[in-house]
Amino acid sequence: MTSDEQQAKDVVLRLLARREHSAQELKQKLRQRGFADTICDTVLTLAQANNWQSDERFAEAWLRHSLANGDGLQKIKAAAQNKGLDTELVANLLQRLEPDWNDLCYQRLLKKFGDEPPADAKMRDRMMRHLLQRGFSYSEIKQALSWQAEAATD
Repeated sequence: MTSDEQQAKDVVLRLLARREHSAQELKQKLRQRGFADTICDTVLTLAQANNWQSDERFAEAWLRHSLANGDGLQKIKAAAQNKGLDTELVANLLQRLEPDWNDLCYQRLLKKFGDEPPADAKMRDRMMRHLLQRGFSYSEIKQALSWQAEAATD
């Protein structure tokens, strides 16, 4: 192992000691530190062979975090693509985790705006815009607003 490879390996181990990273994130961080692509690939292959880095492990931890944050499906898919995660892997993990998108949307609505339904169209639009930016679909938003209105009349 050359000294550059050893330095790159040390960088990867330090980064992985803090948190899980996708392979693409690690490669990007190594490039930013001036390592050649061949060295990056060699070190990443070593990290994956030794099970120091796993895209599946990273994806599962990241997905759990995103769901707990109140992110919708569209935002999760876009972020997964930016992180270099395989779309099939993300789809399989989401199927295994079985998130209730309607409930997540409703919980996000309550967290941001409370349990009072919108007083006017402007506030309703603001709520919808927020939930759309969080990655929820119109049907999920409509259901969440409906549940909020029902809860207010009880």
